[in-house]
Amino acid sequence: MAEAQLLGEDGNQKLFPCEVCGRCFATDVLERHGPICKKVFNKKRKPFNSLKQRLQGTDIPTVGKSPQPKVQAVRKSNWRQQHEDFINRIRSAKQFTLVRPLPPPTQVIFHR
Repeated sequence: MAEAQLLGEDGNQKLFPCEVCGRCFATDVLERHGPICKKVFNKKRKPFNSLKQRLQGTDIPTVGKSPQPKVQAVRKSNWRQQHEDFINRIRSAKQFTLVRPLPPPTQVIFHR
């Protein structure tokens, strides 16, 4: 008779969501799942250090990180001026070819 109360209209068991993870379980399973889920989700995992694992069992000593230099002076970029200079050089080169045309290309014959 207890099973009849747990069954829904379509014959399947009613599932209830877990308060911690949101997964759905039957009531009897949810009672066992709840404390385990709370214990698992309360733990904070440490970040995995692959370098430490790779060097484990070898004779290579681990080297600590060198201290990062403090804030370096930010150099002001002059890319805009460089771009303008580049555009001006291209334009002047085009004008030079318009004033004095280049000689015709010579034919290069390759022998086999």
